[in-house]
Amino acid sequence: MDEIQRNRKELIQRVCADLKPGATDYHISHTSPQLVYNDEYQFAYCRIPKAGTTNWRRILLVLKGAVDNLKDVHHVNVGRNAYPRISLADIDKRRCISFLFVRHPFQRLLSAYRSKLENPDRHAMEKRIGVEILSKFRENASTPIINSGKSVTFYEFVQFVLSSKKTSGFNEHWDYQHKLCSVCEHSYDFIGHVENIVEESNYLLHSIGVTNVNFPEYSYHATNSSDENVYFKYFSQIPTEDIIKLYELYKMDFKLFGYAFPKELI
Repeated sequence: MDEIQRNRKELIQRVCADLKPGATDYHISHTSPQLVYNDEYQFAYCRIPKAGTTNWRRILLVLKGAVDNLKDVHHVNVGRNAYPRISLADIDKRRCISFLFVRHPFQRLLSAYRSKLENPDRHAMEKRIGVEILSKFRENASTPIINSGKSVTFYEFVQFVLSSKKTSGFNEHWDYQHKLCSVCEHSYDFIGHVENIVEESNYLLHSIGVTNVNFPEYSYHATNSSDENVYFKYFSQIPTEDIIKLYELYKMDFKLFGYAFPKELI
């Protein structure tokens, strides 16, 4: 794991060092990330939605004594709990370990669609964004269909994402991972990958002295978007030219975090 971490950090350093002034494919956040902080174990977690955050926040609740075990908090209620925050500027002052978990950009995008629009936990986002998507990208849709905000297809969602980069901006669930955590502005101590999240999370937990909780072997609310069959089922609906546009849109996440061009979809 030490070598894996060294390679991941060196890759980020190289890609960041190669950025030209004014580069448009690296996105800088207008606000500094506020990392979730644990004082007892001195670590700070940069939360990237759709990249294992729900279970990591469950772990944080266990560590601060708010719940006894991971099963005690339903996934819908995880976000309703308060978590101590720390800024990037304060991390170095406190000498705490900073980390994040990233995910294959396309699988993360699919997970966002499936959990927020196809089978939403809360219908507010489905209503608000669904109405916008249907009004713009569904031909001959009736007013009742549009106003319902329901039944958005993955193809329509992709069209929305490809167009919104120039207009209203991204929701955090499909925003750029490098932007959410400012990875060129801050050197993180640990960069985890969701594709191996159980092993890597437990390695990290044990390395900082946590012995009373392990990352769960299962997900309480999985969209299965990393499953190969599910992945191909949805992305087969997307034309090749849009696959390439999506890759260009998220190219910096692919490059910084070591994910290959998705040639399997072309």
